[in-house]
Amino acid sequence: MKNSDNKKSTQHCPCGTGKSYADCCGVFISNQKLPLTPEALMRSRYTAYTRANIDYIIQTMKSPAADNFDVKDAEEWAKTVNWIGLDVIKTKYDANQGIVEFRAHYSLDGKKNILHEISEFRFENGKWYYVDGTIPNQKIGRNDPCPCGSNKKYKKCCGCSSR
Repeated sequence: MKNSDNKKSTQHCPCGTGKSYADCCGVFISNQKLPLTPEALMRSRYTAYTRANIDYIIQTMKSPAADNFDVKDAEEWAKTVNWIGLDVIKTKYDANQGIVEFRAHYSLDGKKNILHEISEFRFENGKWYYVDGTIPNQKIGRNDPCPCGSNKKYKKCCGCSSR
């Protein structure tokens, strides 16, 4: 483990649980354990974005979210954003599917932004996957500018992942 990774593992987890990274999302991102709920997966995906760990993002998503996912754009975006915090608003799931509504707070080019999303998850082969997400109370076409402020089309930005 690199010194920077060791330092990060003793800090609070970015997902907001108050636990250390090593005792929270770190066990999922390092593939030591699987998230047992859609909320745990969503929190670990947020944390992976804060670390620009796009490999984990890819491993935890399925179609339709994975269909147009652009690895290079996602990594560039994650490295550019200053992550501020995460609010989980609502979580609901059964044995095969789940929904997590959240707000991810971040700044980009000095401007504060909030990504408000309702994420959909599916349980397959003993594992939860992110499969889709919608922005509530906002009608956004796939070719419209993304509301996160990235200046990219929605389908190439927040419309293809849980950013």
